[in-house]
Amino acid sequence: MTRIRSGDSSMIDDRRGGGGGGGGFGGLGGLGGLPIPIRAGGGMLGVIVLLASLLLPRLLNGGQSAASIPQQQTGTGVSSAGSCNSDLEQIVCGATVDVQNFWQANLPKFYGVNYEMTKTVFFTDATSTGCGQASSQTGPFYCPIDHEVYIDLGFMQALETQLIGKPTDLAEQYIVAHEYGHHIQNLVGINDQVQKAQQNDPGRANQYSVALELQADCFAGIWVGDAASRGLLDSPNEINEALNAAAGVGDDRIQQKTQGRIDKEAWTHGSAEQRQTWFTRGYNSGDPKQCDTFSEAL
Repeated sequence: MTRIRSGDSSMIDDRRGGGGGGGGFGGLGGLGGLPIPIRAGGGMLGVIVLLASLLLPRLLNGGQSAASIPQQQTGTGVSSAGSCNSDLEQIVCGATVDVQNFWQANLPKFYGVNYEMTKTVFFTDATSTGCGQASSQTGPFYCPIDHEVYIDLGFMQALETQLIGKPTDLAEQYIVAHEYGHHIQNLVGINDQVQKAQQNDPGRANQYSVALELQADCFAGIWVGDAASRGLLDSPNEINEALNAAAGVGDDRIQQKTQGRIDKEAWTHGSAEQRQTWFTRGYNSGDPKQCDTFSEAL
């Protein structure tokens, strides 16, 4: 259990219970209807490069759909009384606050760019975003247009249980840190560079997507390493929670589990080994310059 918990809801936009309409991204296997003009090869929608959902590997061709994974009901870790009250809420709220404070203090040093504070949006079932109508079935994701992270807490835990096993503090906070890694990529211009590269070389669009996701893992590792240096982990072994989460959402693991075979050409996030490797590199180095996944992946 980490000490990175908070009842501070100042960085949370809680939309639960407020509706949001139907539609959405079409589940884990398809992201139809989003107004982001990116094309990816291999039949996969390149919109993932900008939305960059940690738990959205887009590989359920003929496999289990996200809709078949049961959502948790209110009372199993998700509070209906406020934004940062329940155990799960405090875990996610704590990561939101701590990750953003870390990047606010360090982004100018790392990249010469000021950090832009944003919010984590809690929603249920569906909500409107700057990137279009979002369904909880996409899993946690980041929208680069409105700069916000979106999470249906109950569905996130259901996905974790299905893909990773028993949810834990640092596993859930790794998810948050990964999504804010995409915010960093957006602020420093990496998203724009990847979008242009995909448009110029659509045959390698999936490779660019994998590199983008692995870099977000590396950025998440940098934050976890800093948290560890501040004594916010209960023990050094707690890092295994994040490593297990990184492996559990590897494209190869999910493909094997959902469709019984591995198709490397359809990867968009990287293998279990790659995700663990890049998270560990960020954790050990504390240096974004060591997170150049593009030179190694392309």
